[in-house]
Amino acid sequence: MEDRTIAGRYKLTERIGSGGMGVVWRAEDVRLRRVVAVKELLARTGFDQESVDRAVREGRIAARLQHANVIALYDVVEHDGHPWLVMEYLPSRSLATVMSERGKLPAEEVARIGAQLASGLAAAHAAGVVHRDVKPGNVLVTEFGTVKVTDFGTSRAADEVTVTASGMLVGTPAYLSPEVARGGKGEFPADVFALGATLYAAVEGEPPFGLDGNTIALLHRVADGRFTPPANAGPLAPVLMRLLDSDPATRPTMAEAVRMLQEVRFDGAPVPVPAKAPAATAIMTSLPDPEPTPEPEPSSPAPPPR
Repeated sequence: MEDRTIAGRYKLTERIGSGGMGVVWRAEDVRLRRVVAVKELLARTGFDQESVDRAVREGRIAARLQHANVIALYDVVEHDGHPWLVMEYLPSRSLATVMSERGKLPAEEVARIGAQLASGLAAAHAAGVVHRDVKPGNVLVTEFGTVKVTDFGTSRAADEVTVTASGMLVGTPAYLSPEVARGGKGEFPADVFALGATLYAAVEGEPPFGLDGNTIALLHRVADGRFTPPANAGPLAPVLMRLLDSDPATRPTMAEAVRMLQEVRFDGAPVPVPAKAPAATAIMTSLPDPEPTPEPEPSSPAPPPR
């Protein structure tokens, strides 16, 4: 490979992965003398300056995240007319690769993966960062079972899951939430749904709405919100159904998802089924009039003394 240095600082040493959003390289930070991962973002429609600026801005927001289950983002730089992400290097495989090699994963293992993944996403949400692209390909798993989520704040900038001006969908909607498939914004509840879809795929072998080469047909199924309940999830099934609630208003928060995944038991002990969030409570503007106090019945007069 030819000697290639990005932004005068990151010397590429080996190509270690690729996907719809770009190519990942192992690189050396020649200034700090440490190994990093550098992702070259590629968009099918190309990058204009606004796209580059947005990627840099969102990347720098994501760089504030510091959590054991989040791949640290060190920097976002512009080189050759498009953004490059400079990230923590973690020897690992993506959850997508693990699923491809092993097929359906045991529900207990998926629950452990899910608890760590949700923990990292909850930290992001607490910092005001929405991932927008939670899926098995963006979840890294080490040989020791540590789970880290990667690629924060880049899906919009990389134009991977958006609708173009001509109305054509770019990318796959397999892990979208119904509200996003219907044209809504990808906010915090959409990340929760995508978490559920990712765990569902890990335990069932495919996402809730299946896989289809016709992405428009798949998008319609996602927008409809109906799917087959998980058959292999065991005690994890009720939690998956809550995460995959089609109504974002009653879907749990990511912090609640962490708790629910940590509480799943596989030893036969009973665990309360996670309930939907209650509907909004009406607020009384005034207190009702008190019920009138009944008058005491008159007592009989005492008999006169003899």
